Amino acid sequence: MTNGKIWLVVKPTVGLPIGMLFAALLAVLIHGLLFVDGRLKSWWSEFPVAKPAVVSVQAAPAPVAAEVK
Repeated sequence: MTNGKIWLVVKPTVGLPIGMLFAALLAVLIHGLLFVDGRLKSWWSEFPVAKPAVVSVQAAPAPVAAEVK
């Protein structure tokens, strides 16, 4: 495990919280940029007022009686 050598330089009690904070800030930044760009607002603004989908049910055709000879 070559990546495990980082903990010889940085203590896990310091490195793990910094890594988790970095991941959380990156996620907030990405979502913020998508929201400002309008990619999240386009469907989010319509979500609370969305109407249920209209489903049309078609009756099954009646079976055709077989001719008896």
